[in-house]
Amino acid sequence: MAMKKIGIIGCGTMGAGIVQVCAQSRYDVYVREIDQAILKKGLESIGAFLSRSVEKGRISEADKEAALSRIHVASDMKELADCDLVIEAIVENLEVKKALFKELDELCKEETILATNTSSLSIMDIAKPIKRQERVLGIHFFNPVPVMKLVEIVRSIVTSDEVVEQSKEFAASLGKTAITAKDSPGFIVNYLQYPFRLNAIRMLERGIASRDDIDAAAKLGLGHPIGPLELQDLVGLDITYAAVGSIYEATKDPNFAPPVLMQQMISAGRLGRKTGRGFYRYKNGEKAPD
Repeated sequence: MAMKKIGIIGCGTMGAGIVQVCAQSRYDVYVREIDQAILKKGLESIGAFLSRSVEKGRISEADKEAALSRIHVASDMKELADCDLVIEAIVENLEVKKALFKELDELCKEETILATNTSSLSIMDIAKPIKRQERVLGIHFFNPVPVMKLVEIVRSIVTSDEVVEQSKEFAASLGKTAITAKDSPGFIVNYLQYPFRLNAIRMLERGIASRDDIDAAAKLGLGHPIGPLELQDLVGLDITYAAVGSIYEATKDPNFAPPVLMQQMISAGRLGRKTGRGFYRYKNGEKAPD
């Protein structure tokens, strides 16, 4: 099946990034977002990213305008009915996702592939309420989507080989490298990196090292492009807390138990860049003096 029309549900940080890379890869993209403020912010972020790319000579002004022209706002879910692929990038809540996929199952054409961008929830659990379970899988992008080159293709025990192969071809068409994971908690990347980030928070909590020294150790000693606490601020403490909590509930692996400091920071509203304060202070999305 040659994909032409892609539906994206959710236009937050991840959804907007997926919309952008699809539009830049010459797909007609229909984005559905019920929160108009999030939609406006997401579309503005796409425009700003493309404008910076023009300024840096990475794309032409014509390329930018062509990509923007391929992005369409879906005022009704029915506009996604004839999409070849629909990717969900909404709140990381199992019941909300299950309800959405049930609606998509009833709405979309028989050939549509239904994908979730979940970072931690079970694909099989999300697909449980629907009939076409063999056409459901995870297509997990990484933040920031336009920059990160990896995509995890996550198959449940019933996802068809055909759907997996089509999804891998789709990822390649976006210029991404696809890796395939089983439907297990955390998949590949997050099962590797969540304990690393949580241990950085525990080190800070226990006074083993300062914030700056922990991040410097990861960057200069381990060769990471960004420190674990800086990365945590970028992702958002609330997002990680929900993800590791679901993995911990499924596995009871103590490596995924959220640190007390993390819970306290969330209660204080220190979620990272998006709130202006996390492990670091931020102004207009950039680091600011403490």
